[in-house]
Order: sequence, then structure tokens, then C-alpha cells
Amino acid sequence: MQEITFIDGGSLPTPEGISREWVKAAAETRTEDEKLFSLIREAFRRKIDIGVHVPTYPQYRDMIGQFLDIIKDEKNCYEPYVLKEENAKILELEIIDEVAKQCREETGETLEVRVCVAGPTDLYLQAFGETAFADAYHIMALDIENFIKEAFKAAKNFKIKVVALDEPSLGMNDRIQLSDSDIVSALTLASTYARKQGADVEIHLHSPLKYKLVCETPINVIGFEYAATPSYIELFDKKVLEDSNTYIRLGVSRTDISSLIGMVNETYEVNAWKEKEYMQKIVTDMETPDLVRKRLEKAYSVLGDRIIYAGPDCGLAFWPDQELAFRLLENTAKGINAFNAEMKNR
Repeated sequence: MQEITFIDGGSLPTPEGISREWVKAAAETRTEDEKLFSLIREAFRRKIDIGVHVPTYPQYRDMIGQFLDIIKDEKNCYEPYVLKEENAKILELEIIDEVAKQCREETGETLEVRVCVAGPTDLYLQAFGETAFADAYHIMALDIENFIKEAFKAAKNFKIKVVALDEPSLGMNDRIQLSDSDIVSALTLASTYARKQGADVEIHLHSPLKYKLVCETPINVIGFEYAATPSYIELFDKKVLEDSNTYIRLGVSRTDISSLIGMVNETYEVNAWKEKEYMQKIVTDMETPDLVRKRLEKAYSVLGDRIIYAGPDCGLAFWPDQELAFRLLENTAKGINAFNAEMKNR
């Protein structure tokens, strides 16, 4: 069997004393580059060191906002929302390139990276609401394609292994008025370039209800939140995945932090928000490497070699602190590695 590759969702809580508002302002004004660059480089290096196979650039900004703010700025566009390709840059990729260069010098190998961008549907909903304007939706898809093109240009010392479109609204928001054909068209526009470059294209869904639509596009990896909602796996027909040559990125560790803390409070009869030492129970007693391994085993018994990637359900931006978030990533790495070793020895 092919080993399961650990990819993370990207977002992290900011270190103590740094706010997301500060990161947003620093990225926009570029007045504190040394501090900002150090912040991102250190987190990225730590992801590599704890065992993320294909790390995502550390994301401290709002997923939609960091792309939409560029698109809405008239000086970046030919006309409203029609983005100039040269302005579709992801600053974080330029920052991590230095770390990737160091890794190559140390190991002799080129680091593989996951690039996550806002999906055209979520971007459109934020900009225009739920009313269907197919032309505007089409433009958003082309804008995302431009960000992806620029991402490949920024990859001087690393290889883009996965491009992920973040589309949590698909399958969750039943008020979307865009037609299925428009959705397929937009996802096709946003994903074709990356596929031509040889990268896998993942779509990150919170619910896989719309997965059959995805199977009609060039997107070849569907990521969903299995750890928190194991029943989601029952929505998939393995034959549909096989016939469309589509694979799965499985969420194998929970990231719904409020629910996890609620479970700690109930189990230990405490208020972990006040008695913060109890939050460690999440990574010492609950989301353990062994549980990650068992989740993978169970899912693999259903979908088999359709599963090629695994990681946390979602990003970790709203976890209480960075140390707890990295402990979850470390546990996830250990669980995936244990599963791979177990399967190799069968």
C-alpha cells in the first residue's frame, strides 16, 4: 500500500503577545518584516521538525480576508475584482522559501509543501452574498487561479505537492443559489492550472455532501472532517471515487476546540478555561497517537487505498495557545506514522 502522507490545515494560534490583528497589519504595511518573517519561519520549521510530511505555510490571517482584501483593492485589478496576476501573491510563501532552502542544504532533498487558498465559492459568498451572479463567481475562480500561478513562481526552493481550496460552505450552506454546473465550472477553473503543474488539488470540505460534484472536476483529493464526525464516511461510494480517480484526505484528529474543552470540563468536573492546566488532557488523554491510528484503521477498512493524505480535521487558529496546537500536530504525526508502520509489516 502507499503510505499515508501527513498534511496539516495551515492555520495556527498566534504566539503569546501577538494578535491576529497585528499580523494582518504587519502583512499589509510591511513595516515590521523582520518580526513577521521570524514568526512565520519559526512556526513553519517547527511543523517540519515535529513530523508534518507536507507542511502548509503557517496561516495567522483570516483565510478569506487575506485573499479578498487584495482582490478588492482597485490598484491590484484591471477592473473591479479582476485581479492582475502579478498582484496575486501569498506573502507567506516568500517567507518560507528561506526555510525550505535550509532544509535542502541539510538533507539534500527538496521540501514538499501544501498551499492553501480560499475556494471560489467561499470567496464569492463573502464578497457578494448568497444571490447567484454567475459572472462574478467565474471572476473569483480566475482570481484564485492567479494566486495559484503566483504560488508556483514563489516556489524557488520547495515543491508544491498539494494545492488546497478551502470550501467549508459547500455541503453546509443550503442557501447557496449557485447552480451545480456553475460550481463545477468554478472549481474546474480554480484547479486546472495546479493539476497541469503536477500537483494534487485538494478541496477542504466540512461536510462531504457535495462530493460527487467535486468528482466532476480536475480536483483529485477530497478532504473532510472524519475525526469529529465519523458518520461522514458513510456518504462516500468507493466506486464513485475509483471511477473518477479521486482520493481522500482524512481528518484523523479533532480540532473543534470548544467541544473538546467541554468534554474535559464534564469528565474532570472543572472549568478548563480557568484551570488551564486541564487543557493538556486534550493531548494527553483524548487526541492521542493511538486514537489517531485507530481512526485511520477504521476508515481504511472502508475506503482502503482511496485514502492518501491525513491530518487534523481543520485548522488550529482558535486553539487556546500555540503549544497545545503543536502537541496535537505531534500526536497526529505519531499516529499516522504508527499506522504506516503497522500496514508495512502486515
